[in-house]
Amino acid sequence: MKIVKCVSNIEEFSPMEFQNLNIGVEIQDFVKPNISDDEIKHLVIEYKKLLLDFPYTKSLHGPFLDLKPVSPDKDIRRVSYEKYFKTLKIATELDMDYVIFHSQINPWLKEPNIRFLNNKGNRDFWHSILKEIKEFKGQILLENIFEDNPLILKELIETIDLPNISICLDIGHAKLQTNEPLEKWVKELSEYIDYIHLHWNEGLYDEHNIPEDEDIKYIRELLLKYNLNPIVALEYRVNDLKREIQRINY
Repeated sequence: MKIVKCVSNIEEFSPMEFQNLNIGVEIQDFVKPNISDDEIKHLVIEYKKLLLDFPYTKSLHGPFLDLKPVSPDKDIRRVSYEKYFKTLKIATELDMDYVIFHSQINPWLKEPNIRFLNNKGNRDFWHSILKEIKEFKGQILLENIFEDNPLILKELIETIDLPNISICLDIGHAKLQTNEPLEKWVKELSEYIDYIHLHWNEGLYDEHNIPEDEDIKYIRELLLKYNLNPIVALEYRVNDLKREIQRINY
């Protein structure tokens, strides 16, 4: 597996340790809704130093709280656009391989015309913002968050129809939001899955628990069955990173 470790702040990232373990990093500092411009500038400077000559996968998680770039409310659309654009500028400056955004799909809005308008709005949004920031050369990943079945996200991705926009399958969110078996998520989205957020829960809360050995085995079997080799990002806390990487790779 190609492994990435998610870090919620810069203090958790040790380039030397990550390189010794042959793993990449997913930076999540910038998701904080009230992060200031000065804090962003400082973090970009510091991450630039840490990432200099870093040879493994570099990912950035974008902000998500209360954002919806295709909201009917023009003020929410404006703020969402500004935050997404700023995130892509940061990603460009840090030479990120991947940027993850939540899909922001509301599964309760099931009326076909509303679904159509949401998907079309997303297509227009992504085509527009990527034309404005042509210097961004990475891959954008849309992550399942509230969806109760994988077909909603598949429909969105196919409507957007851009080669540099694919899927981050969040295992914990898939377990939390649906009674659909995990295999259905993998099967239906297999053509578009480039990245996985790995964490576990009991189906009630988004706990970001460590998966058990049998859970890891199950995920590995699913990836093998559908001939997938995505980046696997560990989105949970570990006390001994070296031992955890060995366990995942066993």
